[in-house]
Amino acid sequence: MRKYFIAMALTLCLPFSMSGYALAAENTADGSSQEIVIYHTNDTHGYLQGDGESIIGIDLVAGLKKSAPDSILVDAGDATQGLPLASLTKGADVIRLMNLAGYDLMAAGNHEFDFGTDQFLANVQLADFPILAANIYRDGSPLLQGAQEGNDGCHRIIERNGIQIGFFGLTTADTATSTNPAGIADLEFKDEIETAKEEIDHLEAEGADVIIAMCHMGDMDASCTSADLAEAMTGEYQDKIDVIIDGHSHTIENEETNGILIVQTGSGLTGVGKLTLQIDGDQVSAAEELLDLAALSDISPDEAVAEELSQITDSQSDLLSETVGSSETTLWAGQVGVVAVTRLVETNYGDFTADAFRSAAETYIQTLGTDTDLPVIAVENGGGIRAMAPNGEITTGDLISAFPFSNTIYLKKVTPAILYEVMEVSGTTLDGQDKETGMLLQQTNSGGFLQISGFTVVFDPDGEEGQKVASITLDGQTEPLDRADTETEILMASNNYIMSGGNDYTMLGELPKYGEAGGELETVQAYLESCLKDGVLQGYAGTQDRIQMRSDGYEPKDYTASILITDEAGEPLAGQELSYRVDGGERENGSTDENGLLQITLSDGAHGVRLADTQQEIYIDNYSGFGITVDEFREQPVLTFLADGSCDPVDGAFAEESSSEAASETSAEAPGNEASESVSSSESTEAAAEADTQNGFPIVPVAIAAVIAAGAAVLWKKRRGQN
Repeated sequence: MRKYFIAMALTLCLPFSMSGYALAAENTADGSSQEIVIYHTNDTHGYLQGDGESIIGIDLVAGLKKSAPDSILVDAGDATQGLPLASLTKGADVIRLMNLAGYDLMAAGNHEFDFGTDQFLANVQLADFPILAANIYRDGSPLLQGAQEGNDGCHRIIERNGIQIGFFGLTTADTATSTNPAGIADLEFKDEIETAKEEIDHLEAEGADVIIAMCHMGDMDASCTSADLAEAMTGEYQDKIDVIIDGHSHTIENEETNGILIVQTGSGLTGVGKLTLQIDGDQVSAAEELLDLAALSDISPDEAVAEELSQITDSQSDLLSETVGSSETTLWAGQVGVVAVTRLVETNYGDFTADAFRSAAETYIQTLGTDTDLPVIAVENGGGIRAMAPNGEITTGDLISAFPFSNTIYLKKVTPAILYEVMEVSGTTLDGQDKETGMLLQQTNSGGFLQISGFTVVFDPDGEEGQKVASITLDGQTEPLDRADTETEILMASNNYIMSGGNDYTMLGELPKYGEAGGELETVQAYLESCLKDGVLQGYAGTQDRIQMRSDGYEPKDYTASILITDEAGEPLAGQELSYRVDGGERENGSTDENGLLQITLSDGAHGVRLADTQQEIYIDNYSGFGITVDEFREQPVLTFLADGSCDPVDGAFAEESSSEAASETSAEAPGNEASESVSSSESTEAAAEADTQNGFPIVPVAIAAVIAAGAAVLWKKRRGQN
């Protein structure tokens, strides 16, 4: 069929009643024209539950299709990975919901392979609708050939009112480097353009009246974009493709390229595409509208899908409570009182996360067998680690609370010059340092402060803007990197938000992507499991001095922290002998003074302290001021002495004077995990958590006073960033 293309204007947030929608396959008055409606989604990434504000919800999508009985509903990929709703069952629950919602067809996205080929095939077999990926081969045959009864895995014709609508599926060949390569090592990704021509020939031979390419290729950051595909349809293939329904780039597309309409809805189910085909003899015209939540106000959610969605979310509570491992000490992140510590100083959770990214990157290049001689580093923005993991058991829910954004690990090559630029942005908010205690005199904080792996950075908090970084030294090297070196290659791993230029890291956003190493949450959990010994996390007690704050005149040294000890009624305990642990290490004996204060000597940096092993730790850190100053924002750290004997002195313990040595040893050797005896009221903690949204951070204070004085304090200004 030859077509006559008419490009129609994009309509956003269309404020009309759904009763005005043309139904699929509706005849015009003279019977010569057919109208077919195709609803389409892409890159939903687990965002299937409506929020009443922007996310539409799959139950409403199902209701939309039901309102137009002859319509077609398709998806352009990346549906089975993302939020816990998708990832907890590795996509299986998403497929069940798509079955109920009445999806007719889907193209495979690159993230469908994040859990490996076998899991992808299991999801395909679970689907009641065909899943297509014509250019993915294994052992010389299309991967999905025979995976579903009646589906060749490459193309499918759907008939509506006598019109044969042919679909074929293409997945970006960049999938070979945009998901964990270990899970897809035996797959071959064929050229998208040549595959498209083959599929057009097949569909024409089978009598297709309309041909639609279901593509997960996008309009940017791919070796072959959807526009590239359209431009390549020349000669005998000119005008053979009527529409490209696209995904992958998370963008909104509605444009004509070489006579082909290309459409995409963004991501996260904030929009549903309504593609209207008008077939009049041999002529095909196509128009696209992007429907948001407001445009669907007259649609009723499908009750069966809503019920299934509710049952799935309820059942996942058991999965969220599953224990992944345990830790002897808290992994510090999120809020301590109202201070978001990972946005200010190095924390052990920051070290752990960056190490997880680095480990994934090293595995990636080893699997590919390329660039294995390059140094590998990793960074994670402090705002991307949203919650601590208290000492004790670590559950799946703890990990999801810390990493809720469904980010992907990107790899890019940087130079020393670029790395210095990156770390200058990380240290932008540093406003000085107390020369006696080391406490940072912050007036602002940023979610873009980076936690790091594979190198050490020395900051001068008193330095001029653009000169905060004194030096950067790669692990295993003794000489700092040359700030002017624009040639030496270093492989960096981080989440896609930072690598795409978020939090002012524009220098990273301008670099080409080297590859993808998998989902953030999955990467963190896999690394955690690799660090367990007898179920206990090893190696992350205390920080590792990767981020050093060294203004002129400050030298790291032991410091004395003050902790109030109370009885179970909340009254201070004067002259109380007791024992405590620092970073989950050996017990130390100590006693309180006449005011109930326990004075302990700690090595420079952050530590977790508890009395009873059943207690959550409290956070002590000279750089952020916890335990060395009290003001209206940082209350006196408090621990409760339990009368059950669990806090009593222990025989043979080192004297209190040697506690700094024990802290130093445990920081280097003992496992790391976390929990926090709140240093502020529960009300202030809850208020801070409520304020700490994905796009806006709470106001965080830092005192300008020196040690233990309640001197003047200033509020930290908030800086915005996605993570």
